[in-house]
Amino acid sequence: MRKEQLIVVLVAVVIGLLSFSFYYFVNNTSKGAGATDNTVTNVVDGDTFVLGSGETVRLICVDTPEQGESGYEEAKDFLSFLVLGREVRLEKDVSERDQYGRLLRYVYIGTTEIFVNKEIVQQGYGKVFPYGNDTKRCGEIGLG
Repeated sequence: MRKEQLIVVLVAVVIGLLSFSFYYFVNNTSKGAGATDNTVTNVVDGDTFVLGSGETVRLICVDTPEQGESGYEEAKDFLSFLVLGREVRLEKDVSERDQYGRLLRYVYIGTTEIFVNKEIVQQGYGKVFPYGNDTKRCGEIGLG
């Protein structure tokens, strides 16, 4: 291959890589690079967060302090530490949604499957709060 041909090939490869990078950037920045629909993009409080899909998720069998109550910021910060920017696995119990339209789910993170609902209670940021028919794992969450 002649020198001129090699330069043309290299320029074409560079242009192709730049085009792909631009395409990837444009199509992924709205959710954050590498984000999926199950990536947590915002934490609302100690037991509620938002996914890349736009869905709001409420942790089942967990109750944390409300805004203005003692422990609110700590619970929210702890949930943020656990899930913000991470992909989560969601597990449904009986109900799909609560009265506010939020998904009701048990939540797991990481390859070791950390059970977020249980972790919130075990670390003292919330308490077990069974409500409705969604109680399958409440006993597990409340175990020490």
